[in-house]
Formats: sequence, C-alpha cells, structure tokens
Amino acid sequence: MRVFCGIRGAGENAERSLPGEDQCAGCRILSLRSETGCDPASSCVRTTYARHIERFFRTNPRLAERFWKDDYFEVRAIVTRYLSGEILGKMTRDPDETVRMNVALFLAPALLVGMMNDPDREVRIRVAARIPVALLPMMAGDPDYYVRHQVALRITPTALLFMKDDADPEVRRVVARRIPEPHHLGFFSDPDALVRIEVLERGGPDLWTRALPDPDVRVRFWLAEHATGEALARMAEDPDPFLRRIAGRRLGDEIGRAVS
Repeated sequence: MRVFCGIRGAGENAERSLPGEDQCAGCRILSLRSETGCDPASSCVRTTYARHIERFFRTNPRLAERFWKDDYFEVRAIVTRYLSGEILGKMTRDPDETVRMNVALFLAPALLVGMMNDPDREVRIRVAARIPVALLPMMAGDPDYYVRHQVALRITPTALLFMKDDADPEVRRVVARRIPEPHHLGFFSDPDALVRIEVLERGGPDLWTRALPDPDVRVRFWLAEHATGEALARMAEDPDPFLRRIAGRRLGDEIGRAVS
C-alpha cells in the first residue's frame, strides 16, 4: 500500500512511518544520502509525492537508470526525462499509460513507430505530435478523432487527400484549411458549417456569392463580417435582421471609402 505524501514501504501492509522511526530504513540509496542530499520531507525517491520525487531526480539525474523498473509508476514516469534512448526504448510497453506518455515525449521521434498503436489515446496523441512527418500517413486512420486531428495538423498537405472524408468535422476543418487548392472546394457543401467556413476563408467574391443561400446562420454571419462587393451588398438584404445590420454597416463603410 502506498500512502499519499508518506514513505513507501515494502509489501502489502506497509504503512506511514511513525514519528521517531527512521523513515529511510531499508532505502537502497541510503548509503548515498550524504551526496544525494535527499530528505523524506522534500527530496525523496521513496515518497508518494510526485513533486518530491521529481526534485530528487532533478538533483540526481545520474541515478535515474537505477529506477526505470521501480514498482511505483510515478518514479518510472519521472525518470524518463533523464534516461538514455536505449532504456527508453525498453519502456515503450510499460504497463502504466502515464509512464508510456512520458516515454512518447522523450524518446527520439524516429523510434516512436512501435508506439503508434498504443492502446491508450493519450499516448498516441503524443506520438502523432512528434513522429516524423513521413510516417504520419500510418496514423491517419487512427480510431480516435484527436489523434487524427494531430495528424492532419502536421502531415504533408498533399497527403491530406486521403483524409478528406474523415468522419469527424474537427479533422475535416483542418483538412479544408491545409489541403492544396483547388481540393478545398470539395468541402464547400460539407455537412458541418464550420468546415464550410474554412472554405470561405480561402475563397473570394465568387465563392462568397455562392454561399449566400447557406441555411446556417454561422456561415452567413461570417459573410456579413468578411465578404466584400456584391456578396456584402446582398448580405445587407439577408432575412436575419441582425446580419442585415452588420452587413449594412460594413457596406456603408465600404461605400464611404470608395467615394472618399
């Protein structure tokens, strides 16, 4: 049993040390105490308090290799920052997802291939954020939308052609924003309004005019705020009074600039 902010003992019935007891008894680095500067109250490898564990290894990074197989997951997670690539590579199958998440942050990007199919989404999200761009297509079909979102943000724009039919609108928004022209026009009639707005962001007067009948007020609101010329003039006649006011005010400013 591990006790919060206490000293971790051995065995199932280990308990918090009582006042007056030697809290460091049995510690495997007790003999190094004078040079490590460890203290059960502030810098300790046997505590359950992550901040104290981190302080210990920040002061004594050379000892990290002794603890990558420690039975406490917080210790294993914290030492990843100080370990060699060789040892990190052996931790990619650690039973705890927190440890694997840290491994994914510190392992060399080219060595993350073996973690692309990790069972935990948070691990895969970190892998997608760091793996070499050339390998990202291998994660484009990940079952988790946010992993695919990370892929879409980093993948080579031409490779986004394989993600244009993604089921998640947040992923399609990124694809519509980054895919080479004229492929972004394929999202003009996307079922999600925010994806359609991404297309308008990259468009011009002709595209804006085509979008005027859009049934979603969010699309027409974007037009009222950003369109110019004929599209803006027609937005000043929109059925929605709020949108008419926005477009009318901008249209007046546009005309004023033209005659000044």
